[in-house]
Amino acid sequence: MSRLVPGGLRLVAVTLIGALGVALFGSSAAATPSARAAQPVVVIVAVPDLLWSDVAVMPHLDAVASRGAVGELVVKTAGGVTRCPAGLLAVSAGNRTEAPAPAGARCAIAAASWPALTQANRRSRYRARLGVLGTTLQAGGVPTVAVGATAAAMLADAAGTVTATVRSLPQALRVGGVIGVVDPGLYDATSQQRAAARRQVDAHLASIVASLPAGATVLIAGVSDAGTGSAALHAVVVAGPGWRHTEMHSSAAGRAPYVQLIDLAPTVLTIERLAVPPTVAGRPMLQSARHVPPISAFIEDNRHAVREGTLGQLTFLIVGILAIMVMCLASLPLTLARRAGGWLARLVAPAPVMMFVANAVPWWRWGNWSYGVVMAAGCIALAVLTTLVMQSRPWAGLIAVPACSFLALVLDQLSGAHLQLSAPLGDNPLVAGRFRGMGNIDFAVMATSGLLVAGVVGGRVRRAAGLAVAGGIVLVALVVDGAPRLGDDLGGVLSLVPAALVLLALLAQVRLTWVRVVGVVVATAVVALGVALADYSRPASSQTHVGRFVGQVLHGGAGTEVRRKLDAVVGSFGGTVGTVLFIVAVVLAVAHHRRLRAAATAAPGVTASTAAIVILAIVATVLNDSGVTIAAMVIVVGFMTVYGAGWSAVRAAAGDAGHGD
Repeated sequence: MSRLVPGGLRLVAVTLIGALGVALFGSSAAATPSARAAQPVVVIVAVPDLLWSDVAVMPHLDAVASRGAVGELVVKTAGGVTRCPAGLLAVSAGNRTEAPAPAGARCAIAAASWPALTQANRRSRYRARLGVLGTTLQAGGVPTVAVGATAAAMLADAAGTVTATVRSLPQALRVGGVIGVVDPGLYDATSQQRAAARRQVDAHLASIVASLPAGATVLIAGVSDAGTGSAALHAVVVAGPGWRHTEMHSSAAGRAPYVQLIDLAPTVLTIERLAVPPTVAGRPMLQSARHVPPISAFIEDNRHAVREGTLGQLTFLIVGILAIMVMCLASLPLTLARRAGGWLARLVAPAPVMMFVANAVPWWRWGNWSYGVVMAAGCIALAVLTTLVMQSRPWAGLIAVPACSFLALVLDQLSGAHLQLSAPLGDNPLVAGRFRGMGNIDFAVMATSGLLVAGVVGGRVRRAAGLAVAGGIVLVALVVDGAPRLGDDLGGVLSLVPAALVLLALLAQVRLTWVRVVGVVVATAVVALGVALADYSRPASSQTHVGRFVGQVLHGGAGTEVRRKLDAVVGSFGGTVGTVLFIVAVVLAVAHHRRLRAAATAAPGVTASTAAIVILAIVATVLNDSGVTIAAMVIVVGFMTVYGAGWSAVRAAAGDAGHGD
């Protein structure tokens, strides 16, 4: 075996011994094919910071991409930005890793640092195990060959060794197995050097592809972000037997054309017909049925994700500050202040849903200012709608914005959840948390809006019909949020089921006893377990994170996931506007609890909605890694909607209701 350093002498020895073996036992070897010969050759070419904008002007790589499977590679590891050493280790572990980026060392990882890196990653929140790919390959009889010492980090086993370290690809091909190559030409190139670096890397890739034997598979991947700067989406191309020219996806991402860096290891193992170890967090890259769009579409995806990364926190900061202002104005004993707060609340209430609806307009092409214009226009339009509806039917003013929000987000999920991907406070692929389904903030807006509509509408009609309407609304919310092929959100189901059951119980005027509370908990667990087992019953390559968690519970590894989520929940209570908004809301709710109770009980269904929303906020905050941000968004949707519609609207609704709470 070879350490993470050039192994020329050992290679000579291996070659001499191999030649002697062929001379002595050549006849018998010819008669009995070796296990190694049955394994396909796979070449992993790591090109740190390879972007699709680079591929567009690299003719040789473009030619490979035009016949192979392609995807948007998300390279996030343990940190927000992935440098080359961490990217190479992520290939090795099939999990999110961490590694220092040594100054002036480009991508190199010293052999002496391997034990320390192994221990550091084992203790990290992802519990990554370095060398899983190399260990599994070598145990399966597949050689791991590094072309240069730098590439050894991708293919080394747990002890930090590879089968051989060689100087050139032809030497590696003589050994066979899985071969690793690293070309760092783009990694630290300045903007002025980029064009020349592209030409050199493209020529190198052309020579690699030309050297491959028939039946070989090549994976060309931008395994990290640049040596300096922020995160981006990167290019990945797979060419070889069975790989058609389609967009790729994996169950870890769930949406074409997105795949993750941690998916490279299980993809290689699948090509080599080896089982993927349970410690690997990634999933094999698969071919989709989608045709490949022009490269400009991939470049557009990256531009969208990068611009959203700078806009999301700013958007939440502005909305949070405005919401705090509304709550403070509402608490003052001044009529003018309360009226001003009501008008401001009417403008803020639509903001949560407009964060997603505005994503239907390609604002990222024009600049962040255009997003602000779309947001403002939508909020003003919905505020005017609320005002007009309140004048004729006060009770309808309570549900004008929630009904629009609920309908928009449900339809988005049914049509593929396009509005939330790379939306401010949506799911950014650079973060690699979720690429499809119902995101945490999306869920908070949809569920809170649905509970408001269900409570108000259900409380205005006779009990049986009201319960049927309210039950239908929450059932739609549950299915859209929890179905594996739709929202795929187990945490949301665990939060929404108890909130929905409490809502329906209060509408039915059923007293909540301890026995019934236990029944709610049991019902929640049964529904969530059913969703999880249904996902787990699917093939491993098709399971979402819900099914994978069931596998972790059954076979080990669930503790790591639970600890990671708890750390994220606790960390969310840092010095953010969401934390401040949450604290202000709790303090003011305690100080003005009598006034709030009187307003909530003035109209049928509002008490039920309020209780359900409080439960939703508490449970969702604990169970989802967005933590207090979810509670803050629930407060924005709930309080801004009710206060913006005016306490007078709440009280007026009591006059023409069918029954009370």
